[in-house]
Amino acid sequence: MARKSINTTLDSELYSQIQMLALQQSIERNEKINANDLLEEGMRYIIEKYGSSSKS
Repeated sequence: MARKSINTTLDSELYSQIQMLALQQSIERNEKINANDLLEEGMRYIIEKYGSSSKS
């Protein structure tokens, strides 16, 4: 899926934690993981979690 460039505002501490987590995951998996990948994974999780409850 192609990415679309958007602007958003995030809490600076939260974003720092996401960047550190991405770096840790890159080291553990021995592959490049960037903060956007983790943000997208989190968004998918939220849609899956809350999207399914709103369909009931």
